[in-house]
Amino acid sequence: MYKHITKFALIKPFKIKTMNLPDYLSFGFPLALFVLYLAYLHYKFKIKTWKHLFKAFIGGTLAIVLVIIAHELTKINDWYYYNYTSLRKIVFYIFIVIAFCAELGKFIILRYLFYHEKSFNSPFSGILYGIAISIGFSFTAIIIYATGVIGFEKIKYLTLFLWTYPLANIVFGTIQGFFLGMGKIRQSTIIDEATALGIATFFHALFYFCFLTSNKQLFFIPIIGSIFIIFILLEKAISLQPEIKKR
Repeated sequence: MYKHITKFALIKPFKIKTMNLPDYLSFGFPLALFVLYLAYLHYKFKIKTWKHLFKAFIGGTLAIVLVIIAHELTKINDWYYYNYTSLRKIVFYIFIVIAFCAELGKFIILRYLFYHEKSFNSPFSGILYGIAISIGFSFTAIIIYATGVIGFEKIKYLTLFLWTYPLANIVFGTIQGFFLGMGKIRQSTIIDEATALGIATFFHALFYFCFLTSNKQLFFIPIIGSIFIIFILLEKAISLQPEIKKR
């Protein structure tokens, strides 16, 4: 597997990738997801934080800045990422630059812009904000990845990646929102914040790593894990908020 990953991970100086129509159409998918998300909330619940959810989406679009900065820093000295030929450097780039910096950017938006809002009072409300931020992040991220500004040039199944990345980010946002919400009600901020960032980073890295190989069986790991995580966390979040108002 190492030889296979190395073969596809070598990167040339930046150039705009050649894209097909489905790739371009994927740019609008996060916007469509956000509209559907708001429509579902409007239909299912009595949400009073629409302004904050729009703010969360916009904030999420800016979270990509940390990834871009980290990407530029890898060009310094031996960590010049165009020369990645070792598994160690590939794993570093995926876990730190792609995954950790992305989740840290979203974490900062969620923790320091919305955590102290009165409407952020439970794991469920944390999930609402986390999903909005993550969809906003994926809106700018897939454009950056699709055009080759950052990331590995020869990522496998690029079109599939662009269409599934926003959905994967919903999972990551659910994880962060849930644990930050738990931290607020349990007064164990540091532990829950570390858990939120750590688990989201791991699944983000795993998702991206799967697209660097041609082993399709690896796709089942994040898919099954994501479904399980969303089901468990949503079930727990709703049980912790009995006062949630449905239409």
